Amino acid sequence: MVGKNSGKIVFIFFLLAFIIRIIFVFSLKTKFYFDDEYEYWKIVNNFITGKGLMVSETLKAYRPPLYPLFLVLFAKLNTGITGIRIVQALLSSVSCIFIYFLARKVFNEKIAIFSLAISSVYPFFIFYSGFLLTETLFIFLVICCIYAFIKLAESRVSPVYGFIPGIFAGLAGLCRPTMELFFPFCLLFIILSKASCVVKFKKIVFAMAGFIIILTPWIIRNFIVLGSFVPGTTMGGAVFWEGNNPYSDGGPCRYFPEGVWQIEESKRDQVFYKLTIDCIKQNPKRFAWLLWNKFIRFWNVVPNASEYTKTIYRIISVFSFGLMLPFFVLGIFVSPRNLNTLFLTGMIVFFTVFHMIFLASIRYRVAIEPFVIMFASSGFLWIFNQLHCQRKT
Repeated sequence: MVGKNSGKIVFIFFLLAFIIRIIFVFSLKTKFYFDDEYEYWKIVNNFITGKGLMVSETLKAYRPPLYPLFLVLFAKLNTGITGIRIVQALLSSVSCIFIYFLARKVFNEKIAIFSLAISSVYPFFIFYSGFLLTETLFIFLVICCIYAFIKLAESRVSPVYGFIPGIFAGLAGLCRPTMELFFPFCLLFIILSKASCVVKFKKIVFAMAGFIIILTPWIIRNFIVLGSFVPGTTMGGAVFWEGNNPYSDGGPCRYFPEGVWQIEESKRDQVFYKLTIDCIKQNPKRFAWLLWNKFIRFWNVVPNASEYTKTIYRIISVFSFGLMLPFFVLGIFVSPRNLNTLFLTGMIVFFTVFHMIFLASIRYRVAIEPFVIMFASSGFLWIFNQLHCQRKT
């Protein structure tokens, strides 16, 4: 439960977050700004006109389905682009509240309030709420998933409640397949929790059941449409190639071998993986360099994309994420060493390593920034407490 004073603070920051995001939303033109937005809207139009949940006839499972379905709901309601952006502004503001609850569960009340305050005005959260991209929905689902798993690990109630984190994990996976790969680590978290083996086994079974129930319709659909087992998307191989081909610097690289896109979709993905692995074998030193460069890109304090190299974007990034980064590093070391903080750290490490192997961009880091904010808040308050103690002595 939230105390009376804490409840007021949470509401004030929620309101602040929503107002800021609404102002940003109405500052945008009624148009798409990113290529991905156009692709998601293609899926929406194809679905509404009965062609199916696909980008095109050759990209039937190239994008995960949840976010396009989210857009379909509002397209059916005729809210327009601005209406969808307003809903995302609200969802992003609600995510700030969940960041508070998660930080309070893992750390303490002070860190939770601090994390809430930062999240409500954090430029990257505000920015992505204004575009038809997966970030805002994915952040919300990831926070809910991690919070639900921590509650499940600590709970002594019926293991049936394991359905809930499993469902959130499945929904997050259908929003962005990276979360499907992280799901085994969520189960490992339950295994390491304090409970009898029987109880832990039941929790895992129910979590897996919730996860499988959510993914099954998409898997069946892909088997019918493509004739093969595709639990995520057919984008993985192409992304792997983009991040590791001979001309790549670890970011988006539109160089593709001639003729590959003409291959059948289910086989094309495998071809991309094979071509990329062959490329890595031919020049392992370059792959090692790409790993490092992608690490830099992922944790860069200024935007990597050429269209966001203006001074104003750099200043905003440096004085938000850049200012937070050293406190985050400190927070990792000074925060309580328990299973919950290890779980959050594992999430951060997993996403970093995943994008070092595949494709790296600041955009992909945004999903773990709620946890970065929590550790940064912990680091800042640790320094504040140390200085306060010195003054007393």
